[in-house]
Parts: sequence; structure tokens; C-alpha cells
Amino acid sequence: MSLNKVLLIGNLGQDPSVKFLENNRVVAQFSLATHEQYKDKEGIQKIETEWHQIEAWDQLARAIDQWKLKGYLKKGTQVYIEGKIRTEMHKDASGIEQQRKKIKVNQIQILGHTKPNE
Repeated sequence: MSLNKVLLIGNLGQDPSVKFLENNRVVAQFSLATHEQYKDKEGIQKIETEWHQIEAWDQLARAIDQWKLKGYLKKGTQVYIEGKIRTEMHKDASGIEQQRKKIKVNQIQILGHTKPNE
């Protein structure tokens, strides 16, 4: 048995980018920041930020596009995301093979009080 499931609560690092592709496919992408607060050995408060690359497809991507257009989903918005980790391989400018991790979302919920077009 195995399970690939990710649950994240964080803030959008930018407005979502939505692309309409051929064959009626749609993809939405954005970065998401999660934060962890702790005290180090000296008792100093620290905050670590982790960045996640988020990707949604088709029906969910269309919903993200509508929320974006209505002003509900934009940079800084806090969201809850459920999805799974995907690893993609690509070559950098030097031709060296690199791994990139993405979260493929299957559920998103806007948290907190958002006001359109602020």
C-alpha cells in the first residue's frame, strides 16, 4: 500500500496564471508559501518559509480562473490545498538534468475573509 497526498495551508506568492490549451484543456499555476515558526537554541523566534509550485487542471483550473477574475484569488490570499506530489525532469540552461517538484491540486478552498478587487 502507498499514499501520495499533500495538505497545505499557505498564501499565494502571485496571482494564478491560467492557460487555455488545445483540446479544451486548462491549466492554472501559482506558487504557495507556507511558514513555520519556532525558537532556536538561544530562544530567538525564527520563521522559515517553504515555497511550493502548484498546478491545477481542467475543471478546477477553470474555477481558479473565475475566482481570479472576481478578485477572490490573488497574491497573498490564504488557501487550503489538497493534492499530490509530482516530480518533473527538465534540463537547465547548461543542459544539466534537474528535478522539479510540483503539487498537482485536486481540491482548493479559499480561507479567511477575502474582499474582491482590493
